[in-house]
Amino acid sequence: MKTLSRVYKVMSKISDSVEKVINLIQVILVLSCALDLFLQVLYRFVLIHYFDFSMTWTTEYAQDAIIWITYLAIGICYKENSMSSVNFIYDRLSKKGKLVLYLITRIIVLVFLSIGINYGWKAIISVSNWTSTSLHIPGWALYGFPFLGCLFMLYEAITEIIGVLSNELEPFVGKKLKETEGEELTEEDKKLLDSLQQGMKKD
Repeated sequence: MKTLSRVYKVMSKISDSVEKVINLIQVILVLSCALDLFLQVLYRFVLIHYFDFSMTWTTEYAQDAIIWITYLAIGICYKENSMSSVNFIYDRLSKKGKLVLYLITRIIVLVFLSIGINYGWKAIISVSNWTSTSLHIPGWALYGFPFLGCLFMLYEAITEIIGVLSNELEPFVGKKLKETEGEELTEEDKKLLDSLQQGMKKD
């Protein structure tokens, strides 16, 4: 158990470092995409009346940037447990039941990601000699991001599973057990709870 805990902490630190780099790249992509769209609007409604040149590359870059941003973010979304979830079954299970359900869902996730990585790599190979129309971006730079996104998500999934098995994380919640156990009601929550209890007694 201690070995698993150490492995989780090392993998978690690597994940935090990679997340910082990805966040920086995403900021650059979002800003460049916003500038690109501004140029596109400016060209279509203003510049086209005064200058005789084409800016067809702006549409292509905007589409590509959105794809890059999306696939770079999926690993972080998985890590932060920000994806939508339904707790109808989870809330009714015991601690062991929650762990079993967690392991079943994570096995499905690992299988799905393995398939995604396999076909993602095949897609990269198939477009190795292809370049985009306007910007002449290599095919691997466009079709490689789904593959890269699945790799990021796979790493986060494995890190999370190790964290749960080493009792560092709570299944599905993504928080450290020490944090969830140490959470206490705030004063406002206590006052609200007291008022609700008093209202129920009066009824």
